Amino acid sequence: MIEIVGHRAFKGQYVENSWTAFERAYEGKADVIETDLQMTSDGVVVINHDADTGRIWDRELVIAENSYDEISKLRCKEDRSSQMPTLEQLLRWAVEHPRVQLMLDIKFTNNKLILLKTFATMLRVRNDVAYWQSRIIWGLWLLDWFEYGIETGVLKDFKVVVITLSLDVACQFIDYSLQLNNPHYRLYGISVHYVASWTDTFRLKMAPVLRKYDVKVFLWTVNKVTDFKCMAGLPIHGVVTDDPVVARRLCLELSPMKEFRLPDLATVNGFRFHLYLLVYQIVCSLLFAKWAHYSVGGWSFAYLVFLLLKKIHFL
Repeated sequence: MIEIVGHRAFKGQYVENSWTAFERAYEGKADVIETDLQMTSDGVVVINHDADTGRIWDRELVIAENSYDEISKLRCKEDRSSQMPTLEQLLRWAVEHPRVQLMLDIKFTNNKLILLKTFATMLRVRNDVAYWQSRIIWGLWLLDWFEYGIETGVLKDFKVVVITLSLDVACQFIDYSLQLNNPHYRLYGISVHYVASWTDTFRLKMAPVLRKYDVKVFLWTVNKVTDFKCMAGLPIHGVVTDDPVVARRLCLELSPMKEFRLPDLATVNGFRFHLYLLVYQIVCSLLFAKWAHYSVGGWSFAYLVFLLLKKIHFL
C-alpha cells in the first residue's frame, strides 16, 4: 500500500502549513504529514516553506534575519487570526494526534544549528528519544547536513530521507549510507520529483539498488491521475501530495499494473510525459552545473531557474 504524505499538510485545499491544514490532513488519514522548518535569528524553529514571509504573511521579512518576537507579529493574509506556528507547537499537537508521522523538510538555506535546535525541541516537548524516532522523518537536502547530523548524534536511529530534484544527489546519500554501513545512521529513503522516476537512470539503474537495500522512495508532488498511473512497476513507497484525501482514493481506485509502460508519444499524456522528461533533464543540468551557481550581483543563473520553476509550479 502506497503511503500518503500530505504536502505542507493539506496545501491543495487549505493555507499551507496552517493549523486547519494539519487538522484536515489528520482527519483525512494521511500516513505522514510533511512540513517545512525555518529558524529565526534567535534560534526559534518555525513552520514556513519559504525563507521569507511575503507570500503567505502580511509583511515581507527574512526569517533568519529576524527574532521570533518579530515573526510572531505576522498574520496570515487569508486568515488574520493565524500566526506562524512554531515547531514546539506542532510537536505538542503531534503528541495529541498520535496516529500520524511528521516529515520535517529542513531547508538548506538555514544554519545547520537548526538540526540541534529541532532535536532539543523534541526533547523539551517529550523527553523520550525513542518516541520521536517512531514519529519523525528528517528530510535533508545536502550530504554535508547528513554528515553533520551523524557527527552530532542527533540523527541516531531516526528515519532520514534525502529530498532532492537531482538523482545524482540522491545517489550521493545512498552511497554514503552504504559505505558508512552503520545501522544507527542508515538512510531510510529518497524523496524525489515524480518526473525523476520516469528516467532510465531511475528505472534501470537505481531501482534495483533501492530494492536490494530497502531504501524507500517518495515522489513529490503527485496530484494527477496520469502521474499516479506512472508509478506502476516502480519501487514507490509513498507519494507527497497536495490533497491526501483525493490521493488515497486514487491509489485505491486505480488498477495496479505489474510493469512500467512508456506512454505513446502520439497521445496527449504521452506528449506531456516526454516533454516533462525533457524539461526535467534540462533543469537538472542547469541547476546542478557548477557554472550556474556563480553569483553576479547576488543572483545566480541556477537561482533564477529555480524561481522560474516555482512560478510555473514545476517545483
